[in-house]
Amino acid sequence: MKIFTKALLTSSLSVSLLASGLMGTTQTHAAKASDISIMVNNETPKLDVSPYIKNGATLVPLSAIKSIPDVTISWDNKMKVVTVTNDNEKSTLKAGSKEAKINGDKVALPNASEMKNGRIMVPIRFITDASDAYAYWNSAQRIVYVAKPSDDLKKDLQSSDTATSRNAAIRFPTVDRLGALLESSKGDNMVYTTYFSKNKVDEFMKKHLDVVNYYRIIDGRAELVWTARLDLDHKAKNANLPIVEYKILESKGKMPVNPTGGVYFSYSLPGGVQYGTIDKNGKATELPTATAEQSDKGIFDIPEEEQLK
Repeated sequence: MKIFTKALLTSSLSVSLLASGLMGTTQTHAAKASDISIMVNNETPKLDVSPYIKNGATLVPLSAIKSIPDVTISWDNKMKVVTVTNDNEKSTLKAGSKEAKINGDKVALPNASEMKNGRIMVPIRFITDASDAYAYWNSAQRIVYVAKPSDDLKKDLQSSDTATSRNAAIRFPTVDRLGALLESSKGDNMVYTTYFSKNKVDEFMKKHLDVVNYYRIIDGRAELVWTARLDLDHKAKNANLPIVEYKILESKGKMPVNPTGGVYFSYSLPGGVQYGTIDKNGKATELPTATAEQSDKGIFDIPEEEQLK
C-alpha cells in the first residue's frame, strides 16, 4: 500500500478525529463495574466526585458538563443556586430543591440537587433540558452519554461540499445504546479506518482491529446502530453492505443496507494515510498517494467514488 508520510502532529489529530467513537467505547468499558461514567461529546471529563444514582435519578457534578458547547454554567455559593445560560436563556436550580426554572417555566425534577464532598451534584435531566442537549443512560455499560453538537458543526454537516459534511459527521458526539463489541488483539492497533457508503454524509463506519461500528446522525448525535466483529483472516462478500470486506462473526443491532459500495480512509501512527474505493462486489481499490492538502483535511473528496455503480 502507498503511504503519504506527514508530520506527527497532523497525523495524530486525524487519527483522534476518525477514531473517537471507538476509543471512547473502549475506555469506558475499562471502568469498574460499580462505577458510573459520563461521556460528554465523546470525552470523559476528569471528575473528583463520581456520578451516582439516587431515587432513580442520575446526579453528576456540575463540572462534568462544562464542556457542552454554547452553554455557560455558574454556581452561586451564597445563594446555593446553579444557573445555566443557553442562547441567552437562563435556567436555575437551587440546591436541595426538586423544582427548577427552565427558560422561565417551572419544572419538577425526579430528585433534588445536593452537595457531596464540597461539590454540587445536579440531576442530569436539569442540565440537558436547560442546555438543549441529549442524554442517554446505558444501564448495561453504566455510562451516561451527553450529546450536543456546536452550531458550527451542525452548519458544516449541512454543507453542499461532501468532504465538509463528512468531516463534520465524524466529529458529532456519539451515543452507544447497543453496547459496542470489544476488540480482540488481532490486527494493527495503530490503524483506524473510516468508511462512507457512496454519496452518504450522515452515516459512516469506524473500524479498529476486528470490530466495526456503524453510526447514523440522529437529532444532533451520531448513534451507534450496528456493531460487528470481523474475521480478518477471511474475506467475504456482504451483499447488503459490500464495504464490509470480511466475514462477520457476530453482530448487534440492525445491519445497514447500502449495496453500492463506498470509500475508505485509513490513518495510522506515527504518520500515514491510505484511501480508496470499495465496489458493490466488495473489491477494494487503493488510490494514488494523497497530497499533503488532502491528508490535512482528514476526509477529502475522492472523484472515483462517482464511478461506483
